[in-house]
Amino acid sequence: MKGKVIINTRPAASGDQIGEALQALGAGVLSMPMIEVHPEKPSAKTLHNLSTAKSTDWLVFTSKNGVDSFFDQVDIAHGKKDANAIKIAVFGKRTANALTRRGMQADLVNLGNSSKDLLIELKPLLRQTDTVFLILGNLASGLLEDGLKTVAKVERINIYTTSQVASADPGIMNRIRTENYDLILFTSPSGFHSFVHHASNLTDLHRLKIACLGTTTEKAILQDGLTPLVVARPSGKIGLIQGIRNYFAGQNTPLALKINP
Repeated sequence: MKGKVIINTRPAASGDQIGEALQALGAGVLSMPMIEVHPEKPSAKTLHNLSTAKSTDWLVFTSKNGVDSFFDQVDIAHGKKDANAIKIAVFGKRTANALTRRGMQADLVNLGNSSKDLLIELKPLLRQTDTVFLILGNLASGLLEDGLKTVAKVERINIYTTSQVASADPGIMNRIRTENYDLILFTSPSGFHSFVHHASNLTDLHRLKIACLGTTTEKAILQDGLTPLVVARPSGKIGLIQGIRNYFAGQNTPLALKINP
C-alpha cells in the first residue's frame, strides 16, 4: 500500500484506528473530517428517571461517543451517578473499553456486526417491567428502540448530535477534483451526505473512488447513484482494512493485520 493516498472523512478524534492501520501498511492518509460530534445535555426528566432506575434496568451503549458523551454529561449534571446500580449492555469492544476507562464493566458485550445482533442477544434478558435507557446519537436508527419496545419499557436518550462540517479542506478537495488520490473513505451515511453537500458542485461524484465501512453506508451511497469500489465485509474496521488491501493487491488474500479494540 506504499505510496497510496487515502482520504479519511471520519470525525477528528484521538485513536483513529483505521487511519493508523492504513499508515502502518504504508499508505499516506489525509484527514478531511466531514461531520462533527457534539454532546447533548440530558433533560431534567431524563436525569430523574436515571436516578430512580432499578438494578434490573439497563443502560445500552452502541458507540464510544455515546459512552463519553453520557458520562461527561451525567458526571456534571447528576453528581457522578453510580451506573453500577444498573445493568449495562454495549455493542463492540471499543465501546466496552470506553466504559472500562470510566471504571465500569459491561454486563453484556455484543461482538456482532450490527445493532441487530445486539438486539437479538439482549431481548431474552429483559422483562416487561424493566426499563432500557438507549444512549444514542441523534442520527441513530430506531431499530433497537422498536425491537426492545416489544419486551420492555424503552427510553431513548440522544446524548450527542452529529452535524455537517461548515467547510472542507480546499487542498484535499482539489486533489479529489483532479483525481490525485487513490481512495476516499466513508464510515457513515452522515459523513457521505456532508461530503456530497460540499463537493457536488466541485467534482463529478460518479468518478469518486470510494471505500465504505459497511452495508448501512453502502446503502446511502448506492441510493445516490454511486458505487463503492470497496465495502467492508464483514462490516467494521477489520473488514474495511482487509477490503482496501485486497483492492490494491488486486486479489482476495487474507489480511494478517491486528487492530487493537
